[in-house]
Amino acid sequence: MTFAVRRARQQAARLLLVLLAAGLVVLGVGGIDALSGRLVDDGVRQLAERAESATRAATVTALSTADPDVQDRAVRAAIDKAFAGAPVSVSRMAVSQISLGNPDAVQAIGGDGIPERGDLVDGAWPARQGEAAVLTAAAEKRGWRIGDRIRLGADASGGDVEVSVVGTWRAKDPAAPAWAGDSAVASGDSDGAAGPVLITGGDMARLWTTPTVTWTIAPAALTADSLDAYRAGVARLPQLPGLVDPDSSSSTAVGGALGELLERQTRAVGVASGMMAVPTAIIVALGAIAIAVILTSVAGARREELRLTRARGAAVTDIAAGAAGEAAVATGAGAVFALAMMLPLAVPGLATIAAAGLTVLIAAGAAALTAARASAPTTAARSDAGRGIVTALLAPALIVAALAAFALWQLFVQGGVISAGGAADPVASAAGAAALLALGLLVPVIAVLVAAVAERAARRTRGIMPVLPLRQIARRAGSTAVAILCLALAAGSATMALGAVPLSAAVDRAQVRAALGLDVRLSVAAHGAVPLAAREALELPTVTGAAEVLSRDAEVGSDTVAFLAADPSAAAIPAPDRSAIAGRSGATLPVAITTALAQRIGAAVGTPFAITLRPESTRLQAKVVAIVPTIAGIGSGPGILADRTAVAAGTEGLPANELWLATTDPSAVAAELRTRANTPTRILTPAAVSSAPITGTATTLLSVGSAAAALLGLLGFLAAIAADRSRRSEERTALRALGLGARRQRSARLGEVTGVALFGLLGGAAAGFAVVAVVLPVMWGSGS
Repeated sequence: MTFAVRRARQQAARLLLVLLAAGLVVLGVGGIDALSGRLVDDGVRQLAERAESATRAATVTALSTADPDVQDRAVRAAIDKAFAGAPVSVSRMAVSQISLGNPDAVQAIGGDGIPERGDLVDGAWPARQGEAAVLTAAAEKRGWRIGDRIRLGADASGGDVEVSVVGTWRAKDPAAPAWAGDSAVASGDSDGAAGPVLITGGDMARLWTTPTVTWTIAPAALTADSLDAYRAGVARLPQLPGLVDPDSSSSTAVGGALGELLERQTRAVGVASGMMAVPTAIIVALGAIAIAVILTSVAGARREELRLTRARGAAVTDIAAGAAGEAAVATGAGAVFALAMMLPLAVPGLATIAAAGLTVLIAAGAAALTAARASAPTTAARSDAGRGIVTALLAPALIVAALAAFALWQLFVQGGVISAGGAADPVASAAGAAALLALGLLVPVIAVLVAAVAERAARRTRGIMPVLPLRQIARRAGSTAVAILCLALAAGSATMALGAVPLSAAVDRAQVRAALGLDVRLSVAAHGAVPLAAREALELPTVTGAAEVLSRDAEVGSDTVAFLAADPSAAAIPAPDRSAIAGRSGATLPVAITTALAQRIGAAVGTPFAITLRPESTRLQAKVVAIVPTIAGIGSGPGILADRTAVAAGTEGLPANELWLATTDPSAVAAELRTRANTPTRILTPAAVSSAPITGTATTLLSVGSAAAALLGLLGFLAAIAADRSRRSEERTALRALGLGARRQRSARLGEVTGVALFGLLGGAAAGFAVVAVVLPVMWGSGS
């Protein structure tokens, strides 16, 4: 034991570097793991907060029963059962449309929590039967003031139900899920009925009309880890009507689009998780290389001692075991120290613990191997012979390239890192890291070849200086390759981090355009009409463009696909293709289709096919005039685009049910549109459809990973350069004998190190750029 401690003390500096490298690996991986958890959870919550109202909650609707309290308890119990293990907040709102279709139509509402969701403008909230508070917009439309009496129709006995206005109010957020998409909350008008008029439960029970009750179910604790539990709850929710209303006497139904939001969040989390594999793998790889280089230098420094120990009869296994134990202690200490530093901030995750264990195992294996080799008898092989260097470097590069090719094949065939089940595919997720590792391993190979060619060219000049550094790089590639590889991987990681920022923004813009068309997308039900025409929308502040669009589901054979008929101003496809679909020849409608639809139905330009629009069952004869990768408003999925004027000529003028707007202030325009809608309306903005709050975390993780990779890369580079220098003491003596003084040797050495650094940095930057240009767009592309 004493002997082992004394031996370790002699190499304390190098073993401390091993400890440092192990600590950096664990801190890098652990930092990414902990940071990704926090950032992704924040992104999940932000995405939910920004999402369109209908996707932020599930709903249960039913006609009110004779005992609303019993009905409410039964529904809430069934909701709790469906979402067991996934906390939800449930709000209840009863709505009664009174005298609908008449000039005095009123919308009355009641329920829990409504005062908390509104701001009192004047007066007071209703506190007793016979009192009401009216939405300010409705009061302005009807001229109601505090003290006025509003007739709410007849009660069960035929008498009048009247309430006195005691206050006016406005909604804090008319788009909040708890309002269940009620357009009157913003505009004061629901299909001609003024309101909402907030009344007490007692007055609601007196009404002759049966109220419709809506329970809004919103997730209360959304995190990345809880998404599966909420998705399971949404999947179980359709069983609720059978539990609480088995005979359908209350017409109980389940609605809302919470499942869409959870699906989008799950896919985005999968993309972010897949991207996290890139910096994690590079950190572990660079850490392993740096530790192996340092341990090789430790074995080299002990070469004479190890050979003597072996000559005295010590077994190679004992020598290797001793070195492995020493390395394991050093790396284990570094890993434990790093884990202890992380504990106050976050509990280390499985990836961090696995990285720590893997680092210790790699160090032990490298120490055992290098010690066993160093203890072998002396051979006459020259360290700069250069024989088989390219082959030796190519072998690991080709092995990693084969693995990278498989991961890339999986990524491109799948179209992203998300598998069919919605989770991150581990093979596809490894594509970015594997590609960078493969390209990084090729950098030393290319450097050797370039240095060899440059050396031959430099021989024609006089003097030893241009030739000597190039010859050392070319013929001592076994020593310089590791240094080049360390800087190449570090530079490649930094290039990826820099390139990921604009790439992430570009991918997000493309996904937003695919979802919206322009900047704001307003849509109503198929038979509805948009609240204002395009020419009226152009008069709104900040609106610079408007297009009316007909949106339908369309049947093509046995497939149901998206169908849009848009004005040219929608710019849904490139200008030449817009011109192609503008004209109509006889009964045939020229259309553009997406590549996905063309592949599904085997269509090419000129192919005729039939379209059936739903729900009208309108049949159109169409001909493909353009095939495009994506259509704005549809995306890259199966879809059809036609000119709205051409469609109107063959469909007896189906009205547009969507309005696309170009604006510099989408949120303000969306708020203005809500004040003009009197029917259920879906309004989408870039913030509502963007997955950037989750997928954008990858840029931060890549930046953190590149910082850790830079430190490890620099450590590995310096360790490799130092180890190479220590092995070349005899060379310095020989060069001095040839007349090359210490000053000129230092210049040659500086030129050699500079060349190695330039090869590593430039080659790594090129490798990182290639991964950014080819691989990362596909990895990011499925985050929508």
